[in-house]
Formats: sequence, structure tokens, C-alpha cells
Amino acid sequence: MGRYAVAVRRLALELMGVIVESLGLGRTYMKAKMEDGIQVMVVNSYPTCGHPEAASPPMPAVGMPTHTDYSNITVLLQSNDGLQVLDAETGRWTLVPAIPGALYVQVGNHLEVLSNGRYRSPVHRAVLNPSAARLSVASLHSVPMGEKMGVAAELLQQDGTKRYRESSFEEFLEFVSWNELGKGRSFMDTLKLM
Repeated sequence: MGRYAVAVRRLALELMGVIVESLGLGRTYMKAKMEDGIQVMVVNSYPTCGHPEAASPPMPAVGMPTHTDYSNITVLLQSNDGLQVLDAETGRWTLVPAIPGALYVQVGNHLEVLSNGRYRSPVHRAVLNPSAARLSVASLHSVPMGEKMGVAAELLQQDGTKRYRESSFEEFLEFVSWNELGKGRSFMDTLKLM
């Protein structure tokens, strides 16, 4: 696990360089902050769910409620199907198939704020697999705990409208300590200015 954490951190730093470069900010725009930043590893073990269709109406058994990730990016490894992403336009959930050995990269709230909404943090959840247990390893990467993430000034000049207020990981943790994950208003909603 230690070797994996180090390798996935290197990957996340490389990916962030490419992402900020795609925004026209230059490959090293976030380099120092990300190198000094945090990495949170979350390992979840989900049991097999025998009869999710027994619910009325039939609903998948949820292992992790609806949420977005409070990070710049999240790198996910999953052993079996179970990750679902919400299509914001249709309101439908799409299963992300588990491909053996594949890593999935998700945009987090910090990157949505930094990019002024050009990159969007997907709403997602984990559902229990009816035929197999599932293991997931999520590695969340962002700036230091107390560092505030705001819209990049260069993008604000181009867009003209600031869509998000700045915030830190500490503020997010305070929010979640008073709000149950997946119920009610999301932290991302509190950051939106429009």
C-alpha cells in the first residue's frame, strides 16, 4: 500500500500539470502547492448485496451516498463494478465498469473552483454489487489543509464572472462535521456564487 500511495501521488502531480496546462495556466501553475499538499487515501470494502431488486420500487443498495470529492483530483482503483456517476442533464445514474488494473480519475471540487467551472466535479456514489464483494481505493489529492483554493485570476480575466468563492479543506471538514454526507445541501453548493 505504501508503494502504491507513492506511485499514485506521482501520477496525480503529473496529471495536475497536464490539467492546468490545458487551462492555459502553464504546467507548473499548481506544482509547488500540490507538492506541499495533502493526499488522503480512503479504502472501502463493500459486501455482496443479494437482493437489491427486493426494494419497492427496485433501487440499488447504496454503499457510499451521493457526493462530490473535495480535492483537485481523485484517483480510484476498484475491484468490481459499483461506482455510479450522475448525468446532470438527464438525472440518470451510469455505472462505471470496473476494468482490471485500470485507474479512474475524477475531478474534485477544488479543481472545479480553480477552473471557474470549466472542469466539473461529478456527483457520484457507490452501490453494492449483487454478485461480488467490492474493494475500492480512492486517493484524493489537493493543496495543503489550510490553503484556500479560489478561481485562477487568469481565468477570471477571460471569463469576466467569478462563479465560486474560495475555501479550504479545513472548511470542508467543518461543513461535513455538521452535515450528513449525501443528505441536504452539498458543500459545493455553498461555494457557488450564482
